[in-house]
Amino acid sequence: MTSMANLLYLVHRLPYPPNKGDKVRSYHLLQHLRRRHRVFLGTFVDDPGDESHLPAVRMLCDELCSITLHPHANRLRSLSGLAQGLPLTISYYDHPRMRAWVRQTIVSRDIDAIVVFSSGMAQYAAEHDGLALLVDLVDVDSAKWTEYSRSRAWPFSWLYRREGDRLLDYEKRVAERADRTVLVSRREVELFETLAPECAGTVKPL
Repeated sequence: MTSMANLLYLVHRLPYPPNKGDKVRSYHLLQHLRRRHRVFLGTFVDDPGDESHLPAVRMLCDELCSITLHPHANRLRSLSGLAQGLPLTISYYDHPRMRAWVRQTIVSRDIDAIVVFSSGMAQYAAEHDGLALLVDLVDVDSAKWTEYSRSRAWPFSWLYRREGDRLLDYEKRVAERADRTVLVSRREVELFETLAPECAGTVKPL
């Protein structure tokens, strides 16, 4: 995209303040996008302390949809993914109000492309195949869950192994759908290509 575009930017955690890990990355990606494009930001707030930063975030984008998550309640709700055969990560970030806002914004704001930050937010782009899609998976989250399973007793060993398997399948589908998929480092790209050889060459470090 060389001219100014209307971008839908979907982030699993409020990208401000840039004071740790993924928030540093999502914040700088937001800053990069807003230099040349109009950015419509959809995000979740999972830390009560971040509520005070919402006015600052509104200054960084053209429109903001922020939804408060309650981690304990959402972890319980994510278990619905077991019955549906979904990764728990996807169920955790599934919210009807975010889904409605995405649909409305795509139409009313004439969105040109969707930028997704983390696998949990890719679900909101799934029904909009006609739009260009950039996905930042950040890390290979599925590999982390598989690693956790090796050091946990049953039933968590089974649950984490299942999450690793289901999430890897989901990450593959996301990478196949996206016009471009990036990860945080060459090492993460190599790990993903080892786990998903069918996606080799489609994922780049950023």
